[in-house]
Amino acid sequence: MNKLVTVMTFNDPVEVSILRGRLEAEGIRNFARDEMTSQILPLVSDAIGGIKLQVRERDVKRTVRLLRLEGYAGRGDFSPSPLELKLYRFFSRVPLLKRIYRQK
Repeated sequence: MNKLVTVMTFNDPVEVSILRGRLEAEGIRNFARDEMTSQILPLVSDAIGGIKLQVRERDVKRTVRLLRLEGYAGRGDFSPSPLELKLYRFFSRVPLLKRIYRQK
């Protein structure tokens, strides 16, 4: 499946560019969603959630491993919080809400 998954968010476009190059060097295709918006309108960057580093679903594990290796993330950074788990359980019970929650 070619679905894109956001693995991390950034506020600095330069940092994202460096990391994207590193991922490409490892053969992991990636996309920086809202990168141009953050560069053109930096004051809006926080409001839209920053720059979202996205990879294909099948590359998530390799990407997380690389993020940890490069020092961008710690061991617990990709574990869902208790609140996220409760929200997921709640939203997964209602079909329409489940669809909206997963699009995030």
